[in-house]
Amino acid sequence: MQQSLIAFGLSTEHLVSIAPDLRAERETASAFQTLGRRTAERGFELRVASAFRDYDRQVRIVNDKWTGARPVTDGEGRLLERTQYTDDDWLNLILRFSALPGTSRHHWGTDLDIWDASAVGADYRPLLSPSEYGPSGPFFEMTRWLDELMVADDAEGFFKPYAEDRGGIAPEPWHISYRPVAIKYQERVAPELLMPLWRGEADACGNVHEPLAMLEVIEPQMDHLMERFVAVPAS
Repeated sequence: MQQSLIAFGLSTEHLVSIAPDLRAERETASAFQTLGRRTAERGFELRVASAFRDYDRQVRIVNDKWTGARPVTDGEGRLLERTQYTDDDWLNLILRFSALPGTSRHHWGTDLDIWDASAVGADYRPLLSPSEYGPSGPFFEMTRWLDELMVADDAEGFFKPYAEDRGGIAPEPWHISYRPVAIKYQERVAPELLMPLWRGEADACGNVHEPLAMLEVIEPQMDHLMERFVAVPAS
């Protein structure tokens, strides 16, 4: 049961602090420290912008985007108008950049959004935008170096789950995942276990969570959504 709670972002028992207000799974944190030392030797300063995110926070993000309380943008950062899209299209636009609660890899504590603090000023706040990591962006050199390590399977167990656009989640060059642990939790993300949570039913510990506002749109296409936006090759 505990493994499923972790997989869905309903437990924090497996986490340790890696920076102020940032937590990660224990083995992931250790591997990240080693990777950080290696990046420092190359003149980079590896930092984390986002790490563990729990189920309830993900529910708020997705529900707020569905209702219009939080903006929804396209791949170029342009603000989109809800009235211009069908329910199905609006859901797909949301899921392009925000995972369904219980399916986010950030629930596991194995996935981190990273940036290079050595490439920018002390007051810089990363936007986690593709332009920052592209050829003309400040984080390009570290990104290129890390990508080379990952191709050679020499990045302390980390890989990029969203390195390519497979038609689901948009590419995220900042997102790294600790494969040895992440693969265990990925196998536990099952639709039949998520649906009760999305309806607002109590979890295994008896805690009740906010239901998904777009559940009626999700249910008829659950298998398709899981295949398109959740399934990721573990390499």
